[in-house]
Amino acid sequence: MRVLLILLLCVINISAQYYHNNNFDFSAIPVFWHIVDILSANEEPSVKDWDDLFNTPGYSVLTRREFSKDFFKKNFRLAFKPSLKDELNQKLQQNNKESYYLHYYVKVKNNREKLGYQLNKLKSRSLNKEALDLTLRYLPVNSVSSFPPVAFVIFENNGRGSSPIVVDLQATLEWDFISFLAHEFHHFYRNKLTKLDFNSMKKEDKPLVEAMIKIEAEGIADRVDKKKWFNSSYRQSSPYAYDFKNEVRKTPQLLTKINNLLEMYSLQESSRETLGKQIREIIPQKGHPTGYFMASLIEEKLGRNELVKCVGNPFRFFIAYHNAAKLSGNQYPKFSPKVLRLLTNMENHYISD
Repeated sequence: MRVLLILLLCVINISAQYYHNNNFDFSAIPVFWHIVDILSANEEPSVKDWDDLFNTPGYSVLTRREFSKDFFKKNFRLAFKPSLKDELNQKLQQNNKESYYLHYYVKVKNNREKLGYQLNKLKSRSLNKEALDLTLRYLPVNSVSSFPPVAFVIFENNGRGSSPIVVDLQATLEWDFISFLAHEFHHFYRNKLTKLDFNSMKKEDKPLVEAMIKIEAEGIADRVDKKKWFNSSYRQSSPYAYDFKNEVRKTPQLLTKINNLLEMYSLQESSRETLGKQIREIIPQKGHPTGYFMASLIEEKLGRNELVKCVGNPFRFFIAYHNAAKLSGNQYPKFSPKVLRLLTNMENHYISD
């Protein structure tokens, strides 16, 4: 009887991991709405109020890696404080990055009730296993020991594959959330599997490798959640999806340009940092469409197993794309012998066994 009880408790524990989303952190959301309420009353949050927000797991990682605390303070004030309404309206009419964030935060405020319902759904619905099943199809492992930590915040219509994974709550209303989560899960596990030591890399090679990492990481993760965008029967009306598909179609021309820059890179050691930055700057949407095109061709011509072998190794990813392009005849651009030697040398130097 005692053995049966222990087994039952084990089953309950495993079920809790899978079905109650214990890896989800929602602590930022009530603090965010508390600050919204203070600003909406034309008052100023205290130092403690802001500290409470920025000390939550999601905002903590965002403000360490990407956004400043002043960014959130400034934009939340503009979006939510009635006394700044005239300035807000003026900025909303502009077409720039600041107006994008302000439009988004105004939308969040107007969707407060919907977001409350969504929060309850996220707390109660089984999500981890559904997302993990999609993710594992594109990882070189068959199982994982734990789920990634996921922190929900309000920052932009997106997520970040950091640790914790950061997910915007409003974005969960606008995206296919299971696919969205599976994409971010892929980044989390990919980063643990990579054998590339970016910190010990030569300074002049870092911009190029950074661009290649984005292309490989986003390209393979996008096979998890964006394949359906290219099905004629699938309706995806978001401007981002439209732009993404348009950039994917333009990738062959971009790869020809990248090949030419990599040839120069292989010959001009003194210009490597500049050329690497140039390559990093010409890849659209942080590497997503370029990587998706390359990953799609690898999977189509070489098979998913060969694509999965590239996870965490951007050099192998580029070489695998070249091998896939060879099998397509002259339909898609290949890399030159000089570029292939460069990629092989960089793989030998920067990927540990």
